[in-house]
Amino acid sequence: MKYYLKVFILLMLVGGLIFARNKNANSGITTSSAMKTSENLIFQILVPEVWNYMSNYGSLGGEFGAGLYGYSWPGGAAVNNYYLWGGYFAIGAKVGGRYYTTYTQYPPTTGLWAPTSDFIEYAGPGKSVYDVVVSWNDFKDDNPRNSSGRHLGIKIIWRTLSWPHEPYNDFIAHEIYIIYDKSQSDIAGAGDYLDSVFVGMWYDCDVSNADPTDPHIDDLVGFDGWTKGEWNNPNFTYLWDNMDLVTHMSNDTFLPEPDGINDHYFIWGDEPEYEKIVDSSMAITINQAGNTYLGYLIPYGMSYIYDGDNPADPGDDTGEGGACAGYIGGAWIYTPPTPSDSIVINGTDTFRIIRPWSHQWWNWESDPATDEDVYAYLKGKHPATLFYRYAPHPKDLGFKEFDYRFLNTVGPFRIKSGDTLKLVWVAGVGQGLDGGYDDYWGRGWQRGLRHVIEWAFKAYYAGDPGDPAHPTPPKFDPNKDTHWKIPVPPPAPLLRYSPSPEGVALAWDNTAERYVDPLKGRPDFVKYRIYRAIYQPLNFELIAEINYDAEGNIAHNYVDNEAKPGYPYYYAVTAVDEDGLESPTNNYLKDEYNNPLPLIMPVSPSLPNDVSGVYVTPNPFKGSAKWSQTEVHSTLAFMNLPPSCNIYIFTFSGKLVKKIVHRSGTGMETWNLLNEDGIKVSSGVYLYKVETPNGNYKIGKFVILD
Repeated sequence: MKYYLKVFILLMLVGGLIFARNKNANSGITTSSAMKTSENLIFQILVPEVWNYMSNYGSLGGEFGAGLYGYSWPGGAAVNNYYLWGGYFAIGAKVGGRYYTTYTQYPPTTGLWAPTSDFIEYAGPGKSVYDVVVSWNDFKDDNPRNSSGRHLGIKIIWRTLSWPHEPYNDFIAHEIYIIYDKSQSDIAGAGDYLDSVFVGMWYDCDVSNADPTDPHIDDLVGFDGWTKGEWNNPNFTYLWDNMDLVTHMSNDTFLPEPDGINDHYFIWGDEPEYEKIVDSSMAITINQAGNTYLGYLIPYGMSYIYDGDNPADPGDDTGEGGACAGYIGGAWIYTPPTPSDSIVINGTDTFRIIRPWSHQWWNWESDPATDEDVYAYLKGKHPATLFYRYAPHPKDLGFKEFDYRFLNTVGPFRIKSGDTLKLVWVAGVGQGLDGGYDDYWGRGWQRGLRHVIEWAFKAYYAGDPGDPAHPTPPKFDPNKDTHWKIPVPPPAPLLRYSPSPEGVALAWDNTAERYVDPLKGRPDFVKYRIYRAIYQPLNFELIAEINYDAEGNIAHNYVDNEAKPGYPYYYAVTAVDEDGLESPTNNYLKDEYNNPLPLIMPVSPSLPNDVSGVYVTPNPFKGSAKWSQTEVHSTLAFMNLPPSCNIYIFTFSGKLVKKIVHRSGTGMETWNLLNEDGIKVSSGVYLYKVETPNGNYKIGKFVILD
């Protein structure tokens, strides 16, 4: 069994962070936007629709049994619906005839990577609305975590990019700069060049935490892309070469019918507004669903994991009724040339399609732990996947749903000491592979993971002279790079709100009005929009718009006089520019750990011994799912209480569930649905008794529908 309990406690400057290996642990989110443990830092990424964090010690995000965000989707839901349990980064090389690998381990702060001691981290606007720039290394003079004689002499500088607006908010992009310094390697035989270098993105995914039973045990893993003909097998029924089951439309939708185009590829050129063609002489004529395009067929090169049918549960619970309908995956947008690429030279034009070197997977029972084992996976030559470079679908190899990881690799590279290897990786979550309606979270039509990855390609080449058939590397300096030049909205203003006699009073600053649009070189702010959500910061309702008046002035305050006492509310104020782009609804109140903080309008108490007006709200209590675990969503309130009383909660059969002593002097008391033993109560009819010190009481009932 993999599930031994292994807890590593990190002493933080702010709060505590616990990594528990037991994936069944349901920890709350307990981190701030940037926290430090000695030299370890994490930066939360809460700008896009998918929430994650980035570290400076080789962890690429993930919940890690510590309540952290890990490609949590949708961001802001009452439950931390993480899809990524652990994100790992791996590099392997051959030195002196031996294989050496440096990679993230568990717990991630004690892995083989160490933070770069002289590097200044950054989080804020950059190439995207929210960049995070960090660094870690495997230098012999700066990395005490790796053993002597094993340091590859590698330093990583990592830039993470994220955006708040459609259609760029379901992925997070990563620019990776790998620097080799032979003087920082203590491996015998290390020379001017580091040879046979493979780079791998290792994702341990659990799809997803909204699963009420086992979010990890019923997953499956797949790959979209070129497979070197390895999947040309008539016995493969889940994934195979030349698979053609759907027609991918240019408006982020699909038709469930073949179109003559391999589903492992997307058309570049069917949306000229976003997809320019560098050299039309190298493009091909593509016929699809009655339309003709001049463009390229680009392989996704995408590894992904999704929720399957748990064999231990009756019926088909694939996607958990929509709660876990997302597919999480990632792909390389840019890499230097490798032997895996498709390269055609036509005169002065070089046509190059980037293809990953390998796609591998394994389950929790076979995590690699030696250099030889890790390198074999990086190289795509591992006996566990029958030496397939592109490991087929588990069911095509006779395996069932389980807890899987994927490893998507590129290489082999040869790096000269002092040189920098530049790569770009994107990862995100989509509604299935091809899109669908999100009835569970109430967001309507959502792009599929294939659309998400294609939009990442469009974002990378926006403003750049290259295209996916003429790939160009990133430049670290935002002022010199020509990639990622997509229109962006103004930033969300700094917002504060609190109860007042008139209602909820909101006030915000003028940051958005002063923001200079990077593409226009001038401010383009137009107006503010005010939103309100109840129970969780999701599915916000527009309640007001604030425009400039005739004198050119604009208000920075608003009072919502429709908020009802006793209900948890969230507010957001967004900024809208002249193109209609809008900042994210993410400036609601948060606690010291950056978790959503509800505002509840206070209730005045009744007379000292008056219990006649006591009631429970909401009644019935409708939990969003069995797994509701946050205070926001698993709380009901007793209203119109006297200043001092005791509240007794019973089952319908009369068994005491909870006693609450109310001495706050207010007219409200909340209950988190936990009994005296700290266990969440089940659905059913409950009785309550509210009793004052002089013996007056009221008996009532409420219903929990979970």
